[in-house]
Amino acid sequence: MSVEQVARDFVEGMMTDAEKTKEHITPDAMVSGGVLPQPMPAMEAFNLIGAMKTAFPDLKFEVEKVTVNGNQATVNVQLTGTNTGTLSMPLPGMPSSIPPTGKKVSVPDTFVVTVQDDKVSHMNVDSPAGGGLPAVLAQIGVKMPGMM
Repeated sequence: MSVEQVARDFVEGMMTDAEKTKEHITPDAMVSGGVLPQPMPAMEAFNLIGAMKTAFPDLKFEVEKVTVNGNQATVNVQLTGTNTGTLSMPLPGMPSSIPPTGKKVSVPDTFVVTVQDDKVSHMNVDSPAGGGLPAVLAQIGVKMPGMM
């Protein structure tokens, strides 16, 4: 499978079938960047994705562009969803629980995915200005110190 296809399937799969997607990461895979204070094992990062899916049950990552450079693929997405559930994310500076607002969100995000033997070994969240989790929070009316 090509690096592009592995990266595309991984990013799309995070939102559609997290359990199946977990099969496509190396045992020591890590996730870094974005709002994460430090790199974390990819399996732990799936807990954050679960929290997002609880808060935004219709959450989707629409892949807009994939650029490959060797064994890395930069995946540009448009994240969309409606905040109909409570958001609880165990991150520094985050409120313990953010009630649903009913607001729709649409923000860009970027993931740099490293592929090793047809599996993801690392993903770096490289959110653009006005994108990623800080923009999602802003669109539902949550102001976070140090975010945005």
